[in-house]
Amino acid sequence: MKKTMICLILAAAFTGLLGCGVAMTALSTGSEIYSGNECEAAEVEVSRYFRNFEGCTMKEIHYAGDEAVKAEAKSLGMEPDRVMVLESTFTTDSENHRNGLEPDFTYNNYRWILTRETRDGRWEHRDHGYG
Repeated sequence: MKKTMICLILAAAFTGLLGCGVAMTALSTGSEIYSGNECEAAEVEVSRYFRNFEGCTMKEIHYAGDEAVKAEAKSLGMEPDRVMVLESTFTTDSENHRNGLEPDFTYNNYRWILTRETRDGRWEHRDHGYG
């Protein structure tokens, strides 16, 4: 019952973000580190943060994979279960906004790094970009 309720809340939150420049597909990828719910919660956090990207529309977001998480966790000196790496594709409109992004461009494999304090903690945006 608790899992069902959490899934419903996440789905409602995710759907509520779709009107904010987020018209995307979330792709599921198997993980030995995370459950689907944990990946969805991270995607919701990225979507929430992405609302600040003026003139941008998220097209796709997905889990980057366990190896990407392990590498990022190692570089941060953290346990892998406290680091999430997502990759996305998004587009910018034709206007020149003050967000530092190219107008009328598609960004592919754009990375989002999230961390959390505890195994069951809430994901928090840590970094984003290429590299």
